[in-house]
Amino acid sequence: MKVIKRDGRLQDFNLSKIKTSISRASDDAGQPLNIADIDNLAEDIWDSIEKYQKDPIAFNIIHEIVLGELEKWGFSLVAKYYNQGKLE
Repeated sequence: MKVIKRDGRLQDFNLSKIKTSISRASDDAGQPLNIADIDNLAEDIWDSIEKYQKDPIAFNIIHEIVLGELEKWGFSLVAKYYNQGKLE
């Protein structure tokens, strides 16, 4: 699967980048998630991305999916910090 980046480039989808971003956001939020939580979140994120059935898929759609899954799992503060990372 390919991702359309902000600058229009195509890049291979990499779930480990999302996991790293979630981990960093959780650390920044002062609510570090354990590996099992991050892996379970990543699995749900991947399932949601696959259900979207777009290839290539735009980065902002992936971003919204990640935010939605974080909220669904009750990690609202982590979602806030994840979203702030997009702006930096």
